[in-house]
Amino acid sequence: MPQTPEPQSYTLPPTAPFTNHGRTKAAWVLMWGVCLGFLLTALGLMLSQMVVIIIGVVLAVGSVVVSLVMRGMGLGQPSPVTVGQDGRDWYSA
Repeated sequence: MPQTPEPQSYTLPPTAPFTNHGRTKAAWVLMWGVCLGFLLTALGLMLSQMVVIIIGVVLAVGSVVVSLVMRGMGLGQPSPVTVGQDGRDWYSA
């Protein structure tokens, strides 16, 4: 005798998911800043130049700060709203 599954009452999420896949201005600043900072730091380590190492570290840390500020200004990925009125996620059973 086959079992009849219980009926589920799903509701759709309030909005569609973001289509930018995280490719925002704040993310690009973070990625390029950290890459250039680590590149300068590695170059400074190879050349044994403390000034270049410090500049690379400052650039990497500074890009993290600038990216966080840009996200706060609304240039980053917004936080998704996935919790419904009853406190459950839209996809939970």
